[in-house]
Amino acid sequence: MAASAQPLIGTARDWAVDLTVATLAGLFLGLAGPFGSYLSAAPQVRVAYWVGCLWIGAVLFGVGLRLVLWLGDRARLPRWFSLAAGAVIVAAPLALAVALIARGLWPFLKSYSPLDWYGQCLVVAAPLVLAQAALRRDLLRPTPGPAVVTAAKTPLAAEIASESLLCLQMEDHYVRVHRADGSRLVHATFGQAMAALSQVEGLQVHRSWWVARHAVAGAVTEGRKIRLILVNNLSVPVSRASVARLRQAGWLGFSEL
Repeated sequence: MAASAQPLIGTARDWAVDLTVATLAGLFLGLAGPFGSYLSAAPQVRVAYWVGCLWIGAVLFGVGLRLVLWLGDRARLPRWFSLAAGAVIVAAPLALAVALIARGLWPFLKSYSPLDWYGQCLVVAAPLVLAQAALRRDLLRPTPGPAVVTAAKTPLAAEIASESLLCLQMEDHYVRVHRADGSRLVHATFGQAMAALSQVEGLQVHRSWWVARHAVAGAVTEGRKIRLILVNNLSVPVSRASVARLRQAGWLGFSEL
């Protein structure tokens, strides 16, 4: 999959979260029976109806919200505004799908107006969008603009390897490159970024951190935890699995905190 398409399509983890939330919410609504559905069908029918509708909603919102957020980022709109606008917009096609399914199961619902269906879908969708934002923090974090490069367009080693490089930090689908003059995000996996630094002396000190040897100013202990202090005063955690390697490399000159 092209890296540029990933923010719009989403990752397998993103979809797993979306569909899990939709399934749990569908089970709850199926048992609770809101909007009169409690008296209109057996529990198994209600659960199947609500889970099915929310799975459709998960697909529509999964694609629609990402598209609206992407467009909002390009227009430099606040993410909370784009998220709210996306919920209002995507609730319309969801209302159409839900109305078709519900009228097939319960013909007497044909008396409901399009506004009725839209209002009910928006009432259900709004808290689910909030749940998505809580579970997936990337929804509230703007997608990087022109400052973010992809390995397909720029050689990754040329982008991140320099004498001023201090460390790499994994952040969701990106790698933050810390340099003496600041930091920036690069769209790459952590493994790709470390592989691009094969000519730079350094070590992976944590599952989310790689540190250049020249960047280490010292190390401190906080109880049983160890942290590296870099020349720019950045504090980097050291995993227990990395302690022996760092000690052998002479990186760990301790001071107590």
